[in-house]
Amino acid sequence: MNWLDSHCHINDEAFREDLDAVLERMAENDVRKAMIISSYIDDYRFALKISHPEISFKHSLGIYPGDVDTVDEELFHSYESLYKEKECTAIGEIGLDYHWNKENKERQKEIFQRQLVLAQQLHKPVIVHSRDAIQDTYDLMKKYPVQGVMHCYSDSAEMAREFIKLGYYISISGTVTWKNARESLEVIRNVPLDRLLIETDCPYLTPVPKRGSRNEPAYVVYTGKKIAEELGLDEEVFKIQLNENYHRLFGL
Repeated sequence: MNWLDSHCHINDEAFREDLDAVLERMAENDVRKAMIISSYIDDYRFALKISHPEISFKHSLGIYPGDVDTVDEELFHSYESLYKEKECTAIGEIGLDYHWNKENKERQKEIFQRQLVLAQQLHKPVIVHSRDAIQDTYDLMKKYPVQGVMHCYSDSAEMAREFIKLGYYISISGTVTWKNARESLEVIRNVPLDRLLIETDCPYLTPVPKRGSRNEPAYVVYTGKKIAEELGLDEEVFKIQLNENYHRLFGL
């Protein structure tokens, strides 16, 4: 069974010069599935062209919370049209981020809510970003129930259990390998295996021992191995569970 990356940005400018080599390293490290996340329409169209004979890609598009002030109605409807395409497996990453901008909370909530409603109508899962906004994120997700995943989860184990009750998966990034990973380790010990996913969020959040370099999907292996070790799981058993979770959420 193979490893997978449930959240990567290999359509980012950081990979334009050596994308073929990045894909080869994925295959060499047995990372055979990946969800490519797009926040911009041009990046989404580029992502649809990415291919490798040994890797299966899925695609997600969403209005990132940091961009809501630049989105007018015409642009919103352009996103909406693309959400309806079969190539768009999920809507995301969407959500709330009060870390960088606390002045536009209402606008962030409005755009998040509208995308949750579209996900309901289209019967598509969502990929949720939440930073310093966990209660508002939870309240909206509870009000507009859909399936989805909490991307790069970094909050408490208690809140993780609440999101799981709403039907969400919890995705863990390379931060679980860092020295200050106490809270992430607590989360993985409290999340049922059938609700767990792993990701790189590349080119960000590079795991140990590659920390300090650009992250890429091949490095998701370090995250997976760390979690398996911490939980006392056989790696093959863990990979089987990850694949089942990925397909249950995003389809075969």
